[in-house]
Amino acid sequence: MRYEALCLAVKDIETSKKFYQDLMGLEIDTDWGVNVAFKGGIALQQGFDEIIGVPKESVIARSHNMELVFETDDFDAFVAKVENHPDIEFVKGGVVEQPWGQRVFHIYDLDGHILEVGEKFLHVIQRFSSNGMSNEEVAERCGIPVADVEKYLNGAF
Repeated sequence: MRYEALCLAVKDIETSKKFYQDLMGLEIDTDWGVNVAFKGGIALQQGFDEIIGVPKESVIARSHNMELVFETDDFDAFVAKVENHPDIEFVKGGVVEQPWGQRVFHIYDLDGHILEVGEKFLHVIQRFSSNGMSNEEVAERCGIPVADVEKYLNGAF
């Protein structure tokens, strides 16, 4: 057995496809009309309820029980892009810094799925290191082994 993809139920395949292409920068792998698969393992399905045989009303938006996690190289530019997008709603507040130092925010996609967008973890480690923290201090702050900090800084991750 092999994992293939995460499939999201969507109301309007064209609108959702555009959202994930334009805002999130995903590239389409296959487009079969009411089913679109993106490179990286995310798929969108219109008519999800009919395909799996459940009542339409049981497909719940904003179920708050999962999220799709993205990281970006230019976090601040992406925050600005999202803040200027008229259809985006933040889950709660805006940017927060996680206990391990990574800056993130959470938004809803057009169908109520939660998306987390964070700065690349490598950038967190580089930021702490460039601010004078030792590898041991970075490891303690991020909650990871010193060996992993060294792997990040040496380009092994």
